[in-house]
Amino acid sequence: MLELQRNVIFGQFVDTGSVVHRMDPRMKLGAAFVLVVASFLVDTFLGFAILGLLLAAAQAASRVPPGYLLRGSALFLGFLLFILAFQVLFYAGEVPEGGYLWRWGILSVSVPGLESAAILGLRVILLYYVTTMLMLTTSLVDLTAGLEQIFAPLQRLRVPVNELVLVFVIAVKFVPIFIEEIERLARARTARGVPYDEGGALARARRIGRLLVPIFIGGFARADVLTTAMQVRCYRGGRHRTRLRRLAASPSDWAALITVTAWAAAAWWVPGVLP
Repeated sequence: MLELQRNVIFGQFVDTGSVVHRMDPRMKLGAAFVLVVASFLVDTFLGFAILGLLLAAAQAASRVPPGYLLRGSALFLGFLLFILAFQVLFYAGEVPEGGYLWRWGILSVSVPGLESAAILGLRVILLYYVTTMLMLTTSLVDLTAGLEQIFAPLQRLRVPVNELVLVFVIAVKFVPIFIEEIERLARARTARGVPYDEGGALARARRIGRLLVPIFIGGFARADVLTTAMQVRCYRGGRHRTRLRRLAASPSDWAALITVTAWAAAAWWVPGVLP
């Protein structure tokens, strides 16, 4: 049986009522931005280990089950390992004498290649984890309100912030809807005798590919219904749009953002000063 909802969690929201869920969305977006920048600046195993301690604390505070997160990231991690294998085998950097562990033609496994692939893998996992946890702990309404208020100054330059944020959030949140639709169609066709869990990878991919046409048709239909619902409710973006709920960051939210920033700075600075 094809179970995509358990294996792809990107874009889903899991409300556990934790302190992370109750944080101001602007502070969560700021912390996510800091960690994204840190993922590009940190280039040592010690630096990623320091960041790992912070992420472990955030994971515990969010009360999102680690097993749920790992199970939902299995496809992503498998694809990442596949890409990193190519990174190791076709490593093009300088390799010192005696640094090769195995070599055959243009293919090789070297110590610098393994280190480069490991750093790249940790960087990608950090980016994936930060964005996924942001989605898991922030509702659609909060994410939209936070992004709109962060980019609100751009409205003075006639940038359509409301419309751009709304399109971005809807596109991200449509991912789990599409996954649910694919799984529903796959179960319906499985009941009619089409096996989605048999055969090789190519055969399975071909069967899933046949679901794309009805999925896109269903997506356009949902978008049309959503547009009609927004027009009926007289939705209008722009600077003078009123809000039912106003965001207010508490001192603990600011403390969390400052802690994340200081921790990320330490992860970048500490490895450089150690011998």
